[in-house]
Amino acid sequence: MGLLALFLLIILPIIEIYLFIEIGGALGTGWTLLLIVLTAALGVSAMRRQGLAVLQEAQNAQAAGRPPLAAAAHGLLILMGGGLLLLPGFFTDAIGFLCLFRPARLFLISAVLEAFLPHIIRVNFGQNPTGGRSRMGSAQEGPQDAAKRSNGPTPDGQTIEGDYRVDEDETPKPR
Repeated sequence: MGLLALFLLIILPIIEIYLFIEIGGALGTGWTLLLIVLTAALGVSAMRRQGLAVLQEAQNAQAAGRPPLAAAAHGLLILMGGGLLLLPGFFTDAIGFLCLFRPARLFLISAVLEAFLPHIIRVNFGQNPTGGRSRMGSAQEGPQDAAKRSNGPTPDGQTIEGDYRVDEDETPKPR
């Protein structure tokens, strides 16, 4: 968290100031300011257009009975991209435009899932961070183990009720 704060409060403004000086020197002050206003206007327009498309996508997924998780992730990145385009600066504009392109969003979503999904699965289905078993158990345990583990109230006081059955062992019989 400290590195993120360092980047946002010190390194990002230095990058933006450097780019303002370089681009302002090459284009002139008037064109540089016009470019900043133009990228903000383009960002708001693109954010609105793409946001409505993603909202429609989410509604279609929900109507089909699917969770609209992909649409929510796209919507979050579109909102972030539009916000970055509203900030004055060329570096944040570049990142904002990347967030508005669907292929870049797909890449970013898959990268985040690759990075965090193994941790989420390990915490929810394997060992919890304290070293003990989580309530979900593991993939190696059988139905009997799950039934033994779920008898009675859980540590938070909830009682989980349900039915289960034990399938017969399907080992091949000798002929």
